[in-house]
Amino acid sequence: MQLLGETYTVRHVMVPLPRIEYVAPGGEVKAREIVAEKKYSVVPASKDGESFDAVFNTESSPDGGRTVTTLEPTSVSDYIPDSTPLAEAFFLFESREWYLTLRGNRVSGLITYWAFNSREFRVQLYAGISRSEELSRNVLATDGCGVSSREGLDLASDVLDKAQTQFDSSRKKLGGNRFVDELQFHHVHDALRKHLRWRDFLHERLGRELSNKEYGRLYDFTKLRDGVMHGRVLIPSYRDFQSFSGMVDNIGKLIGHLDAYSVPDTA
Repeated sequence: MQLLGETYTVRHVMVPLPRIEYVAPGGEVKAREIVAEKKYSVVPASKDGESFDAVFNTESSPDGGRTVTTLEPTSVSDYIPDSTPLAEAFFLFESREWYLTLRGNRVSGLITYWAFNSREFRVQLYAGISRSEELSRNVLATDGCGVSSREGLDLASDVLDKAQTQFDSSRKKLGGNRFVDELQFHHVHDALRKHLRWRDFLHERLGRELSNKEYGRLYDFTKLRDGVMHGRVLIPSYRDFQSFSGMVDNIGKLIGHLDAYSVPDTA
């Protein structure tokens, strides 16, 4: 996961310098026209399109549009290296919507939270979610739940009946040998949530007990997974981006807990 997180960087998804839309210093009227049409979160101001001493900031309006608010001089905090891994950059956007990017000491582009709709970042998210799913299946199977039959799985009978049909077919045609591998993603989550041995372990690590509702809030990634796989736009607004940031962080935390459960400390 760490290697994947370092594979894609900001430069893979940023708007490169030649394509940054900017206005001349004092060009507020033009900035307002651009924002009204394209809903940009920021419009840089520049004399030459290579250095940006100021930006026109914007804010969302209740109708989903954007309006220019202030012209602010840029500062050191407005820049990040374009070599910043996407997994790291994601969390830099929790409190702001945009950064200019640097390569060496020169501006190389512009990145906003919108860039995280990119397929590169989706690859990282899907890999993380898939890892948590595989570890969840392994935990259940290792504890004797859903190994060669439905035994040990606390799920609805219709869910288990469908999985049984698929399992019988898999064994006959493909050599499948774990019942739990026939469950859908959200069923794996539900089965693990109900697995008391796992819950006891997790509560001991956390130092507190989670209600079923809180467990779901922290570790149910089904909606995010569906968005990663099927949605044209993963994060349609900055508010959505901020709500996703905690969930993305929880993916890594759950993987850590599952890893610790799978390989207990014997020291």
